[in-house]
Amino acid sequence: MELGVVTLSIGFMDFLTVLRFIKEIGGTTMELSTADGVHNNTLDFTPKGRSSIVDAVRSEGLSITSLGGYSDFTISDPDELRKQFENIEWYCQLAVDLKVKIVRVMAGNAKEGLSQSQMVDNIISGFKVAAKIAEKYGVILALENHGTVVNDGPTLLRVAESVGSPNFRVTMDTGNFCWCTDNTVDEAYRYFEQVAPYVANVHLKDLVVGDDNKVKFVPLGEGLLDYRRIIDILDGVGYQGALLCEYEGMGDPRVLIRDGIFTRDEFVNELQSGTRRSLVHLRTVMGA
Repeated sequence: MELGVVTLSIGFMDFLTVLRFIKEIGGTTMELSTADGVHNNTLDFTPKGRSSIVDAVRSEGLSITSLGGYSDFTISDPDELRKQFENIEWYCQLAVDLKVKIVRVMAGNAKEGLSQSQMVDNIISGFKVAAKIAEKYGVILALENHGTVVNDGPTLLRVAESVGSPNFRVTMDTGNFCWCTDNTVDEAYRYFEQVAPYVANVHLKDLVVGDDNKVKFVPLGEGLLDYRRIIDILDGVGYQGALLCEYEGMGDPRVLIRDGIFTRDEFVNELQSGTRRSLVHLRTVMGA
């Protein structure tokens, strides 16, 4: 398995600096963020600029495993759905141009006035269409367990089985099952086992639970999760994809910097430190 980093978590760094940093800490691959303004707007996703991204990544001896895409299929409005399908097509074409096979996608946040059942039905319907778009491009859409709508094993399993396409899989985020939910760590392990056969992409986070019962993310190996156990679960289903560290444990950077808790440079330095420690721990667990 290749080891790397989700670049969204170090999105305050310029893109070329990110590439050098990943190489320096021993990573070989990444999930490339497409979020607005990420990497200080040093990424050019225009058709003309995409080849320069490929060249820059290759020049550092790295690869892009997945793209971090955004989508919302909790909705049922035809006009809004049309926009979502157009976005999926854009991500798929970007993936082809960057020579990437996986696009991480989202289900969407909970909507007022819609029940959990209605939202899940909408998600299934939306991704059945989106998967056909992905198939046209030879791309896999990998749905992340994020937020509250699809953040448990049975729901993810239902979505994956109902969509029923080889071009639709799961991004397993090891921290998110316990974040924004009441899921325990023991429940998270059970969910890892349930969704493992559908996993095409992996985000690795570690966590602790504070006295206020709120989850805080910490570097890998410094929290409650046993990464040897998680990797054994993935090995058990023959997972051969990348393992991507995603340290984002300090909180919302806009608030922390605004309130003077960190300067921007201090915030970036702490992100680098946590990411480095995460990859060191992962390499130790892997025996690399």
